Amino acid sequence: MKKWFVLLLLICSTVLCGCDKEKAGILFSSTPFSKELGYKEQSVYKKGEKIYYLLYNPKDFKTRLLKVQVFRKDANADEFFGYEYLYNKTVELKDRKFYTDYFIINRTGYYIFQAFEFTNTIKPVIIGIVKVED
Repeated sequence: MKKWFVLLLLICSTVLCGCDKEKAGILFSSTPFSKELGYKEQSVYKKGEKIYYLLYNPKDFKTRLLKVQVFRKDANADEFFGYEYLYNKTVELKDRKFYTDYFIINRTGYYIFQAFEFTNTIKPVIIGIVKVED
């Protein structure tokens, strides 16, 4: 009886979780993204390691220009302080569904990736976080 309850709870949680498969997202990987190799998803990296990222929107981005920003948050800082603006790049999309690139980060901490459509640089379309450690 207990197994059936757990199975029913699992099914209900996956159906009712509110997951939106049509929502834009970001994937991080330690290997380049390709159809042949797939990717190895991870969120914790070593200093100096390449961090590949893929920005994906199944509904297409509204514009061909995206603004990608990266902020660093010190691991020991509280939630309101300790942020450092690192990177701002405007990219032109060849395909309106995705964009891929990589970073190499040489300092420990948490890194917040944001992507904005060029018509609205106030509200990010995508946000993702990775951790870099020794």
